[in-house]
Amino acid sequence: MTPRIAFVSREVFPFGGGGLGASVASLAQALSSVAEVTIVTTDLHAGRHAELSANGDEQLPDGVRFVFVDEPRHDEIGSHYNHFHVWSARVYETLKSIYPDGGPNLVEFPDFVGEGAVTVQAKATLDPALRHTRAAVRAYTSREMCDVLNRHMVREPGERMGYDLERYALRHAGSFLWPGGDVLGTYQRFYGHANLAPQRLIRHVAARADEQNPSVDASDRIRFIYVGRLERRKGVENLIRAATGLKRQDWKLTLLGGDTNTAPLGASMRALLELMVADDPRIEFRSAVNRSEMLRLIAAHDVSVYPSLWECWPFVALHSFEQNRPVIATPTGGFVEMVEPDVSGWLTEDLSPASLADALEAVLDEPDAVRGMIGDEGPRRSLDRLTDDEIVREQYLELASPAAKRRSRGKEPPLVSVIVPYHRMAEFVEETIRSAFEQTHPRIEVIVVNDGSFDESDWVLAELAIRYPIVVLAQQNSGLGAARNFGIAQSRGRYVFPLDADNVAMPTFVARCVAALEEWPKLAYVNSWVRYVDEATRPSPAPVEGHQPVTNTTAGMEHQNTAGDAAAVIRRRVFDLGFWYSVDSTSYEDWLFYRRLARRGFEGHAIPERLVLYRVRATSMVRTVGHRHHDRLLGEMEAELRQEETEWMPSSG
Repeated sequence: MTPRIAFVSREVFPFGGGGLGASVASLAQALSSVAEVTIVTTDLHAGRHAELSANGDEQLPDGVRFVFVDEPRHDEIGSHYNHFHVWSARVYETLKSIYPDGGPNLVEFPDFVGEGAVTVQAKATLDPALRHTRAAVRAYTSREMCDVLNRHMVREPGERMGYDLERYALRHAGSFLWPGGDVLGTYQRFYGHANLAPQRLIRHVAARADEQNPSVDASDRIRFIYVGRLERRKGVENLIRAATGLKRQDWKLTLLGGDTNTAPLGASMRALLELMVADDPRIEFRSAVNRSEMLRLIAAHDVSVYPSLWECWPFVALHSFEQNRPVIATPTGGFVEMVEPDVSGWLTEDLSPASLADALEAVLDEPDAVRGMIGDEGPRRSLDRLTDDEIVREQYLELASPAAKRRSRGKEPPLVSVIVPYHRMAEFVEETIRSAFEQTHPRIEVIVVNDGSFDESDWVLAELAIRYPIVVLAQQNSGLGAARNFGIAQSRGRYVFPLDADNVAMPTFVARCVAALEEWPKLAYVNSWVRYVDEATRPSPAPVEGHQPVTNTTAGMEHQNTAGDAAAVIRRRVFDLGFWYSVDSTSYEDWLFYRRLARRGFEGHAIPERLVLYRVRATSMVRTVGHRHHDRLLGEMEAELRQEETEWMPSSG
């Protein structure tokens, strides 16, 4: 059976450039002869695709299917964390729709902006719709890494959550693909060894232009060119400092690329560089051009210079090699392996302007060395060494091969204890209890804890106890956390499922959660996305449809609940270890519970499907307490955590 491979990237067009778009196009083209290849991208590119198709443009890969996903509008973000979270969710739904039989065999996402987060989340929670799929994330340089190198981290919680989505995908994907050099080492140092999925070295392929320009100018003047965005992380400031410090006149430098707002205070980088250059006639700025013109300009210069503070696997260097031009580069990321000293270029000693200046001086002092590399075709030989399409095809086919089927454990399904805390919810509690007994998981016990609610209407619990095999317990009114704790303490199940008396679980909720917990013994809990409904169980309209949790281990957990509602299937062992719900919190006790788990290294996952109906009533605690006193409650939560971390009495002895 022909394997099916999908590449997902918002940045895939235009193919004529470099970087991520060129990589995806080249990989798709190389694999189209051995696999059914689909590129999933934003509908903003649909017009460009139609234009290239109508013109018969050879830049479009042959035999590759394109699927376009609606780009989210600002007013569609709603209760999602940010623009890219909506996009990631739409990609997941699109993959399910175009592969209705549980495919593809392999889907690859870039790490940038966490495009694969929701699909990886679904795969990690054993979504049957992805049962044949391996979800891989490829290193291109994450947004978090870019922002660090550009010296500006976003602060708004929703935008900052983008870093967490990237981290989630990198950690929980089936494979983390890296191309070579010090790329893996950098990711391990930046994210930590334990926070990356199983690693696999797979090169990129490189589309080669038909036209090649090997000519060499015999003049004494060396012509340097920088190709790329004028961006702080690209080291362009250091390059200008190094170049303008050279006293000699036997060189020219062209900077080819678009402007960015990565100068201090978000100002134009080009404007800053032009001020630094101060009309130096040796330096010229040129705006971004198409691929053919870019290759022509590289060939019209002697040496390409790439002073990046860090680079993953820079296609511009491969383009320089393609045009048989040597490269001066910093000893970072992919450059460490790409640039062969005295064969295809030179590596600087470090990232400083002084080191760049030394490298430029060394080249200017030995112009014959440049022409010798070009004459020996050293750069082209480096390109051949770094790009072997046949090996890449074999590696992708291996990744896309069917995974071994999970063995059936053949043992009795575990008992799940559903804990329903009750206080004046007579109108809704039967629907809640009925949803517990309609679960497809075969072993359920239901414990209802009456938290001091003894009005006439509360006799409904006695009536329900006749019609359903539930256990009803009662206590003095002590609050939601205490009611949950009391019920959990009386439970018998291997897993515990707190379900508020006005909420509803979809029939597959428990089974899906238990399957993931049984598969991943280190998980503490599994929950799902929720759908907001009103008193009449009418769904909340888009875009605020519900809550879309990810996990409890995000950095953003201090500011927003990324772990989810209390409706989760939790290992009973967690409570035996001393993790109970706070009895002092007036709200957010579930958020506090998940934060406590995270601080001790206990992680949970969320199924990215709306398997719980969360009833938002006019008198709901989230409205009457949570929204009104949000900042106060966060402060109380922080104080309780700090209190627990401090020994307030001297130890004996």
